[in-house]
Amino acid sequence: MKIRLLFLFVILYLSVNSCGSKKETLEQKYGLEEKEEKPKTKHTPTLAEIFAETITANDLDYHVYNLSDSTMQGRETGTRGCKKAAKYIWDFYVDQRMLFPKQLDGYYQKFTAAQNKKPTVVLETDRKAYKYGEDFISFFPHDSMDIKDNKVIYVGYGIEDPKYNDYAYQDVKGKIILVAGGEPRDKYGNYIISNDVAPYTGRSLPSVWSSDPIKAYILRRNAAMKHGAKVMLYYDPQNHDYFWKNFKKHFENTHVEVSVKKDSVYDFFINKAIFSDITGYDRPQDIEYTKKTRAYPVPIKFNYKNNSEVIETENVIGIVEGDPKSDEYVVVISHYDGQGYHDGKVYPSANDNASGVAAGFEIAEAFNAAKDSGFVPRRHILFINFSGKEQNMLGSRFYISHPVVPLEKTVAVIELHKLGRITESRDGEIGEFFPLNLSFDGFKKDAFKKSVANIQSYNDYITLKYKPLVEHSDFFYFMKKHIPIIYFNGGNFKDYHEPTDTPENIGFEVLEKRTRFIFQIIWELAFQKKI
Repeated sequence: MKIRLLFLFVILYLSVNSCGSKKETLEQKYGLEEKEEKPKTKHTPTLAEIFAETITANDLDYHVYNLSDSTMQGRETGTRGCKKAAKYIWDFYVDQRMLFPKQLDGYYQKFTAAQNKKPTVVLETDRKAYKYGEDFISFFPHDSMDIKDNKVIYVGYGIEDPKYNDYAYQDVKGKIILVAGGEPRDKYGNYIISNDVAPYTGRSLPSVWSSDPIKAYILRRNAAMKHGAKVMLYYDPQNHDYFWKNFKKHFENTHVEVSVKKDSVYDFFINKAIFSDITGYDRPQDIEYTKKTRAYPVPIKFNYKNNSEVIETENVIGIVEGDPKSDEYVVVISHYDGQGYHDGKVYPSANDNASGVAAGFEIAEAFNAAKDSGFVPRRHILFINFSGKEQNMLGSRFYISHPVVPLEKTVAVIELHKLGRITESRDGEIGEFFPLNLSFDGFKKDAFKKSVANIQSYNDYITLKYKPLVEHSDFFYFMKKHIPIIYFNGGNFKDYHEPTDTPENIGFEVLEKRTRFIFQIIWELAFQKKI
């Protein structure tokens, strides 16, 4: 270990004493004026600085060029190119001997997503054909299928509760069922399920089965699935306008959503005309219902065609193990998907965000170098490369609902995003000297800035801009869970989301400096006693 440390100190010494030539190269390359030198106090390199020296422009160059290669086809979520990039990350984790979460089979956290394109649905009885979007609607995606039956089973409110159970005498497995909104009351108008009363009037208050229209619908849907119903027709006249309005909003703009399991109950909201067609009544309260099976002999059939493309993709997750006694994690995130291949052009997505992925690689490798020299982090470090960021942040939204380590044990999240370019104006002019945007939340403001300023003081070429957390990125879903956030972003660049976001436009010396600086901040989070 002493030999390794001596070797690292020699590297650091040579690097420090050769920084004049590096500085000249950087200034020549980017046409920037040299910063005015200030007298420096004698500084003894920290361990974080020493191991940061293992992060090199050459290694960053190698990873960014590979991830941006034309064979990756821009890494659009769900494509072969994106899966090839995921395998590249997997192979790096294997090479670094990184652990994978116990819940996963390897480094992949697989999930599916689907576009919210409006399906084509036909509903017919022996009397009439009804129009999707007008007479009936739905929200959940399903597989394409033909469904038909000669009867519809009415199950009243479709409630399953200890105080009232509509399924107690029903066998609805594989059947088409009809469910009504609302909930039962006694002869005095008091709600049977709820014991709550209004504080001033003493009036009986509804339960969750009708107090909130969405929760009431989901509860009924879950009950129908539990009892094996094939189709649930839901008639809720009180909230008809609310659901039809939201249906229109839901399909106004096509976007990709993390999908539900597609073997669930086919569920549709129906209007008064369909309810009357099936039952012969205009209102549910007019039906004499005794909880016993009540079947309406109405021939009915559905043709459901799913027009959405289902995307199968994966987050790639690896762990640098810290102290085995620890149950706390520092989480480093970046997204590896890109803009893809469109109109005959590859969008390499080099800066957005092969640069962030490459920076994460080098940070993981630096921590492993520290471990090999006997410096084991106090906390574990979880590295997540998200897919689907460019499709409404699918990967981070899926992860936050399916975390591989407890969210309450996630002490901080650091996002690496667009780190390889210098902020440019639209005409391509460089306005500042290697600026790096830093945003944070969940830390004590003064103490955090003081700690960062101390690290910045011995990192040449780093100029920080503190920005509010307003950019919608993967950190957002962790912040909503009140987890401390640090967001690093290299700033705007003129060919953002363009085919010219290529590796040739990345300043790898700049990326090296930024990555070393970020590593030192993560080092503090991984080693210090309290955050």
